Amino acid sequence: MNPIELMRKHKWSYLKLASEFGVTEAAARRWAFSEEATGYRNPPSMAYILAERIDKELSQLTIAQ
Repeated sequence: MNPIELMRKHKWSYLKLASEFGVTEAAARRWAFSEEATGYRNPPSMAYILAERIDKELSQLTIAQ
């Protein structure tokens, strides 16, 4: 899962996403640019793994409630 998908799914702000992933807000915003944009940056592969894990844990929390 892309970190931006995680952000949109859980209605987080870029600031919340950045704090969860330990990056600056500017870096998190660059992840949302289209691939053609000059400021585009791919999230590191670890960010995809971390996004999957966070999503799984948050999904389990909502099911338990």
